[in-house]
Amino acid sequence: MTVGQLLMAFTMGTAVLALWSYVRWPGAAPVTMKGALLRVVIALGSLQLGFVVLHAGIEAAPAAAIAIVVLVGTLVPVLTYAFLASLWFMKVCADQLRGAF
Repeated sequence: MTVGQLLMAFTMGTAVLALWSYVRWPGAAPVTMKGALLRVVIALGSLQLGFVVLHAGIEAAPAAAIAIVVLVGTLVPVLTYAFLASLWFMKVCADQLRGAF
């Protein structure tokens, strides 16, 4: 498995995890546009912070096994929340469009 394939698998897995969370806990979604935008901003900030932590963790990891733990521990929660925040934002946008007509 190449690095690109591994990252694609992580990305698809976190997208499915976010979709499952969205369906499993529908009450967690924000109702207002302000709430949805706040979650998108938090997701973007966590992506930036996650990149810094991932880069520092992999540089400092003495073994490949620890680097994999750092990769999974950083990438999965950050990407899952980013996908979930985007789903919530799209839901609020769709709800507002439905109410406009």
